[in-house]
Amino acid sequence: MDAIEDFCQQIYYCDPYTSMHAEHVADLMAGLASQIGMTSDEISLAYMVGVMHDVGKIKTPEHILTKPGRLTADEFEVMKRHAAEGALMLAASEGVEPIVRIMRHHHERYDGRGYPDGLAGEAIPLFSRMLAICDSFDAMTTARCYRTPVSLGECLEEIRRCAGSQFDPAICREFAEFIRERFGFSFEALG
Repeated sequence: MDAIEDFCQQIYYCDPYTSMHAEHVADLMAGLASQIGMTSDEISLAYMVGVMHDVGKIKTPEHILTKPGRLTADEFEVMKRHAAEGALMLAASEGVEPIVRIMRHHHERYDGRGYPDGLAGEAIPLFSRMLAICDSFDAMTTARCYRTPVSLGECLEEIRRCAGSQFDPAICREFAEFIRERFGFSFEALG
């Protein structure tokens, strides 16, 4: 674990937001895994996946990674490569094999319209489906140079709205319960 965290620190050094985001996502992944009732080994794997999920961004040009506005179609195509590139980078490392497939597929969508492979439903690895929600939650609730964060309620409403299209509906329900318990926030109060 220390070696993995050292590796990630080196990679995330050039982009402090990505480093902070990875730590937040790792905490969310571990919490969600615990909420679902996973074993301690699975919770540790969930945490590691959260820490490492964006390592492929090291290959994304800085002007795209830190652009203060909306990405062009071409820039978005470059950004989309980070999941597959991160998986390729890790594939060469011993001992992280379980993480490689999870990382590769964390931008797949439940309806099959995601990337890089267009997987749908349960063909997407469980941890990747979890990661999609945790990653989106942190991205929506954290300030970025191109966008202000949304409230917890707005974020949960968006996750609920995307259940069945972008996100696995069963994991959305578990995530909402985890957030309710973690922050004392009532998801049901949203409507």
